Amino acid sequence: MENTKTILLYNITPSELKDMIIADLKIELKAILNRANEQENYTVDEVSKLINCSKLSVYSYIKRGLLPASKIGRSYIIKKIDLDNALKEVKSLKYRR
Repeated sequence: MENTKTILLYNITPSELKDMIIADLKIELKAILNRANEQENYTVDEVSKLINCSKLSVYSYIKRGLLPASKIGRSYIIKKIDLDNALKEVKSLKYRR
């Protein structure tokens, strides 16, 4: 546990304790969901649909180093963070030469 709190259990009702626990759980669940959303990965097909270009163009971007990707077996996996960074760096991947 990263965030540990000390709670003194005097002058507190069971419903107040329950509300405090629920509030802390909500905070932790939001943090977990945010981390899960950051770890999203895309296939070449998904990336081609997202940026509206052909699969061959996506493979070309990977080969030229414009789009970082990991090769797993015969497939490439592109992390959402890497795709976002590549799109921020180059306004349009389609027209960069």
